[in-house]
Amino acid sequence: MRVQILPASAAGTPGHPLTGFVIDGVLAIDAGPLGGGGSVVDQAAISHVLLTHAHIDHVAGLPVFLDNVYQLGRCCPAVYGLPATLDALRSDIFNGRLMPDFIGMSATMAPFVSIHPVTPDLPFAVGRYTVTPIPLRHTIPTVGYLIDDKTAAVAILTDTAPIPEVLAAVANWPRLRAVFLECSFPNSMAELAGLTRHQTTGQFLAGAKLLPAAVPVYAVHIKPRYWAEVTAELAAAAQPNVQIGEAGRMVEV
Repeated sequence: MRVQILPASAAGTPGHPLTGFVIDGVLAIDAGPLGGGGSVVDQAAISHVLLTHAHIDHVAGLPVFLDNVYQLGRCCPAVYGLPATLDALRSDIFNGRLMPDFIGMSATMAPFVSIHPVTPDLPFAVGRYTVTPIPLRHTIPTVGYLIDDKTAAVAILTDTAPIPEVLAAVANWPRLRAVFLECSFPNSMAELAGLTRHQTTGQFLAGAKLLPAAVPVYAVHIKPRYWAEVTAELAAAAQPNVQIGEAGRMVEV
């Protein structure tokens, strides 16, 4: 399994202003930068998109992606998310004002997209993967995803406040090979992290300790403004299983 952390900022600017991952070139998790990089042919290979929640940094690229790949594949892309997330797509993005109603149009013409609600903790099949939505703690309904191809499994857990019980459960998953865990703010921004239900460096490190020492834990969702401070705090901790999830990085598990 190959997991790419999608590049999402100008060259030379580190951090994650937009969030998105692509597994094996075919399965996207979140769509912040989706549609904005790579060739249209590469984008058309992505047949499924799993959305964690409806905040703009996680869905901004979805309309561009759907427009780019329209009728390029045998089937239209399938988009999965919590009911609240899918409702937000309909009311706030594909509403005929901000963007054309690709969802409604898909019922009356060659479809742009198919929409599929997910239920927390209820696994479902996506191609050769088994996907389990994992409830997280954020300001709106949010899930992470555990993706298992029967050879390896990875967990993508962003955005969230601390979730020790979730990490303890994920730690016992067979075939777990990598965890991508949010680390938005340095310790100096604990108040803002609490209000926005994100994690500080210290909270991330505490969570990483709950996971097997042999499983790398990649810090993602690092705010660009705080990149230097966050990465310095992570380096100072010298925690063996912690790595920085740089935008554009390809992780093979």
